Amino acid sequence: MNFPVFKRYSSIVVILAACIVSGIQTDAIAQMDRKRADPGGPVDELFLTPKIVISSSVQNLDARNWNFTIMHVFGKLNGGIQSLWGMDDPANIRFGLDYGITDRLSLGVGRSRLDKLYDFRAKWNVLRQTKDNAIPIEIALVGDVGIMSVANGFEFIDRLNYFGSILLARRMSDKISLQITGMVSHFNTVFGETDGGVPVSLEQNTHYAIGFAMRYLLTEQISLLAEYLPVLGERTTDTVDAFAIAVNFETGGHVFQLFLKTSQWLTEQHVMARNSESFADGDIRFGFVINRVF
Repeated sequence: MNFPVFKRYSSIVVILAACIVSGIQTDAIAQMDRKRADPGGPVDELFLTPKIVISSSVQNLDARNWNFTIMHVFGKLNGGIQSLWGMDDPANIRFGLDYGITDRLSLGVGRSRLDKLYDFRAKWNVLRQTKDNAIPIEIALVGDVGIMSVANGFEFIDRLNYFGSILLARRMSDKISLQITGMVSHFNTVFGETDGGVPVSLEQNTHYAIGFAMRYLLTEQISLLAEYLPVLGERTTDTVDAFAIAVNFETGGHVFQLFLKTSQWLTEQHVMARNSESFADGDIRFGFVINRVF
């Protein structure tokens, strides 16, 4: 398949990849200077939580740990005072629960308000970055199956959507982590609404994207995050690349996140295929996430 858009982002991929490779020697020395009990063990807390803002991070749960999340995104800020900058508009909310089967494998389930969507996901860390630099990068695989349960007369098979990604990340230093993610999503039926409110199929069921993400640690408890997800190749009409920035606050077993992003959707496949909001047009939404590990 020919993707002309790859040419636009190839330089970004090369630059990020070069940064990851060039940081290996410096980071290895910094990590070894810490003189921890296990100098060859895995690097901790590349992104602190299993999700960055829009997409999954390489961070996984420890074995036998649970992570409960509440994700809430309000309306558009450009609604102004009339809608209290989106606070009065209908919100999308997702409740999620993940469990660490092992230190490398986790399973999760979630439910979102839009489309009354249930999603089931798994994450497996193929490689873990080590402190002694024997393994300089972290690699993880993520898979997700979504089921739309809103009443619309669709057959079960037409309600299904899928998402898969490969995550490549590295903690460059004590403060900076980078991640590049290759993504693919598929909807058995991609639909919108006619004037009569009847769902109809659109022209593109499968989408490809590449995600760029960064985390910068301000203090031991506060970090900044940024994420950009350009869609590659053919896309559904009006689909727009998503962008997000966030700040994380760690307080013991909780991690609170405040974010601004250009999508109402809370699962990756929907952001890739059904996001029509543009940063350039001021389509920015405020939201928050609560993570509770126990």
